[in-house]
Formats: sequence, C-alpha cells, structure tokens
Amino acid sequence: MTRVQRTMWGCLVVLVCLGFSLAVAQAQEDEAFIQYRQKVMASNGASMGAIGDILKNKLPYQGHILIHAQDIQRMSTAIPDAFKKESAAGETDAKPEIWKEWDKFTAAAEAMGKEAAELAQVAQSGNMEAIGAQVKKLGEACSNCHKPYRKPKEESYKNKP
Repeated sequence: MTRVQRTMWGCLVVLVCLGFSLAVAQAQEDEAFIQYRQKVMASNGASMGAIGDILKNKLPYQGHILIHAQDIQRMSTAIPDAFKKESAAGETDAKPEIWKEWDKFTAAAEAMGKEAAELAQVAQSGNMEAIGAQVKKLGEACSNCHKPYRKPKEESYKNKP
C-alpha cells in the first residue's frame, strides 16, 4: 500500500469515526429533548389525574381543581417549545404528524390551554356540575391532540419488549 493510499484510508477512518460520534451526540441530544417534553406532558397528565380523583372520589379538595387547572393552562404554553425539536424516533410516543401539521398541533395545545383557563374560572364558582362539564371539555381538548399526534397505547414504546 502506498503512502497516498494509507493517508486516504486514514482519512476515511477518521471521517467514519467523526460521523459515528456526531450520530451518537445527536441521539443523546434528541433523547434529552424527548425526556423534557415527556415531563411537560406528564405534568398535565398528573394534574388531570388529580382533578379526576377529586371528582370521582368526592375528595374534599375542590379548591385544588383551580390550582390544577391553572397548572395545565400554564404548561400548555410550554408544549410548542417542548416539541419544536423534531424527534419521533426512540423512546417516544410522538407521531411525525406533529411536525407535518405543526399549525394544527400548536392550535390543539392552545385550545387545551383555553379549556384549562375556563376550568379555572368555573372552579372558582364551586358549582360541581359546571366543574364536571368543563372537565369533560378539557378532557376532549386533550384527546383532540392525543388522537392525531400520540401513538396509541398498543404501539407505545412503553409496551415494546
């Protein structure tokens, strides 16, 4: 092998290693973004779950519904930023449709925030019937985003062996 050939092979090895390193770094960065957005969404899920527990179990925390609704409304404003980095591969249930239909996705997050803000208003009344009706509307707003943009449970990365 000539000196030129050895140099070319050496350059090729360096380029392959560099490419591999960049791919690994990109995968780690994507995973960090995915973990963050999962926490944003889990926060909303925890608040919805708490509201459901209060209503279903008739817990004496009706005043907390306002707090949870406000939390959901605030977190709804973080959703677009949390999903700006396109990454639908790996341990995520995000569908690629999020980025293909970005305007619809962000509008769905905004709609959820509006329903949560409305729940916060209704919660102040103490009228449990009105609160229940608004919780249903908020749940529908959540579903309007989950159905088109989140993988169904049977396809979830959590259910993969």
